[in-house]
Amino acid sequence: MRFQHHWILWIAALLVTACQNKQNQENLGPQRFSLVSSEQSNITFSNKVENQKDFNIFKYRNFYNGGGVAIGDINNDGLSDIYL
Repeated sequence: MRFQHHWILWIAALLVTACQNKQNQENLGPQRFSLVSSEQSNITFSNKVENQKDFNIFKYRNFYNGGGVAIGDINNDGLSDIYL
């Protein structure tokens, strides 16, 4: 019986700790990023990935990996250039 009570206390402590961490994440401070519409940013890129017979997650393990986003002033005009 002692062994079973030990595991019950362990699981209860784990649940309480998990709940506390979630509450702390809500109070991280000011928001650093905000959603910008495509009308405001003039970016209409959409990375749509569709399953195909010879190109899918089962045959190509990096199927859902995106190419990424890079931002920097490449042409030295003082404006950030976005590469998708």
